[in-house]
Amino acid sequence: MSIVVASAFLAFSIALPFGPVSLMCVQRSMFRGAHCGLICGAGASTAHGLFASLAILGAGTIASVLAGWQPVIQVASGVTLIAIGSKIVLKVAGTPQSAASVPSLFTDYGAGLITALSNPITVVSYLAIASSGAMTDRVDLPDLAATIAGVILGSISWYAIISSSAWILRGRLPRHLLRKLNLLGGAILIFMGLRLAIFP
Repeated sequence: MSIVVASAFLAFSIALPFGPVSLMCVQRSMFRGAHCGLICGAGASTAHGLFASLAILGAGTIASVLAGWQPVIQVASGVTLIAIGSKIVLKVAGTPQSAASVPSLFTDYGAGLITALSNPITVVSYLAIASSGAMTDRVDLPDLAATIAGVILGSISWYAIISSSAWILRGRLPRHLLRKLNLLGGAILIFMGLRLAIFP
């Protein structure tokens, strides 16, 4: 099995659990189009690639550093999710859909990137894989590049699947239900953030 395929499979498995980034991809795809959800996923995939490269180059050192900073990282993650969720809820509850400002694709990308970077579960997953020996032997430049490319490909494949699925489902749901789903999505992000911030 090639390095790209193996890395893509691992990254797909790590992205697969339905977390904050997946929820944001669904929310953006339902209300603004599948491309917005995919751009958000691309931001998260960039973070996955960064985590993979850091894990390969220094799994032991990074693990020891994160062990000491884990409570701070989790609180920062929680605050980030609360801010994103609150923005979604306030926009839906206080602004008519027709008058709502439309975020840029750069904002979508940044939201996915920041959320993934602030998620300790993601980086710990890559560190666990690297520490197991599945990736640590690939330290030369070509193999490192192939691994990172595979990781980005695998993670963005998952976000492409859920973004396109949400966009297809959107056409079958009434607008008032979409509005309620948007509010629910924001509330779930706030809940996830509170859980991380209160129980670091």
